[in-house]
Amino acid sequence: MIKKISVDDLKPGMEVVQLNADVWQYLPYLYTKPGPIENEAQIERIRREGFLHAFVNLEADSPVSDEERLEKLILAQDHAPRRKPKKSFDKVIDQARKAYSQALDQTKRIITDVKMGRQVDYQASAEALEGVIESAIQNADTIVCLSKLSKYDSYTYSHSINVAAIAVVFGEFLGMPRKDLEVLGVAGMMHDLGKTAIPNRIINKRGRLTPNEFDQIKKHPILGLKILEKSPGIPVEVMQAVAEHHEKYNGSGYPHGLRKQDTCVFGRILSLADVYDALTSDRSYKQAILPNKALAIMYGMRDQDFDAREVQLFIKCLGIFPAGSLVKLSSGNFGVVFESNPQQPLLPKIKVILDEDLSPIPARLVDLAVPNNGSDLRILECADPGQYKINLKPYFHSKVDNSPFNF
Repeated sequence: MIKKISVDDLKPGMEVVQLNADVWQYLPYLYTKPGPIENEAQIERIRREGFLHAFVNLEADSPVSDEERLEKLILAQDHAPRRKPKKSFDKVIDQARKAYSQALDQTKRIITDVKMGRQVDYQASAEALEGVIESAIQNADTIVCLSKLSKYDSYTYSHSINVAAIAVVFGEFLGMPRKDLEVLGVAGMMHDLGKTAIPNRIINKRGRLTPNEFDQIKKHPILGLKILEKSPGIPVEVMQAVAEHHEKYNGSGYPHGLRKQDTCVFGRILSLADVYDALTSDRSYKQAILPNKALAIMYGMRDQDFDAREVQLFIKCLGIFPAGSLVKLSSGNFGVVFESNPQQPLLPKIKVILDEDLSPIPARLVDLAVPNNGSDLRILECADPGQYKINLKPYFHSKVDNSPFNF
């Protein structure tokens, strides 16, 4: 079980989890060198260097995996919202791709306008998000999937639209009305506008930030709020969400150190979406964390960074193996997750696409939840498509060459 703990609680023998993602703006004093803690002297050195927290793998020798723990967590949420019946993935994926692209274009326009000193157009942003909201309602897995296919060379833009998309998906899962989904989506598109006022050398710094540099980073929610205050027609809920998306459950966030009871639900949803996308996105200098491991890490942040109930529901919403995940199967083949299964989280619908040598094979759709599906397949682990230099985008069109299932 992965859990965030204080450096003061480290003990020899504990194993620090490897984090190859851009988490400095969320946890700037996190010790991230992976491996076992050897002795008390190492702990004292970590403390002297100014680190405050570490993610450790508790019960590392336990036969129960993080995925199995998360499944038990999800299945325990008997009173959690349940998604309405959704349209099939193949019928709406092209529509979702078009909607995602349009929203991404609007996100680029917003950031460009701010850099040029122009006002933010709320109405145009809300209209650009209509398709994303509709896709989330029809089949949320399409939007979750598309959010994981973006590349780091447009991270500034893709991160903003991904946060918007994931926030909308979670809001829809919670049963929020369409008006609130619009607020969530637009706030996600605009949540990092304040970073346009911070030097790129700090935003893109590869090493650990200095205290002064991090002080500048902590200003970006308020800088974003000031930008929005200069534009007409921005709902107060959007501005509040932008201002609060880095606050934390226990009051250790920024810019004001607010606790959960003093923050808005829109800001807390943005925070969950923001951290998840940052953890699971590649950068030019850092590799993404696999989606299932990112969710396990976020669960380890409960009652500290996130409200326990809210992060539990977030995990239930996305599923243990979110749509768009590359997975290694018990047969040795590889597949991609097309649709999550909230009732049986370890048994999503997948498409088998590669053999054990990573050579393409005719795509085959398998619902792992169907008994005697002809293969008795099960997922062994998530895999990193970047490590294998695999481009998953072609497998998420409505039709794929050589696919007997016409996805």
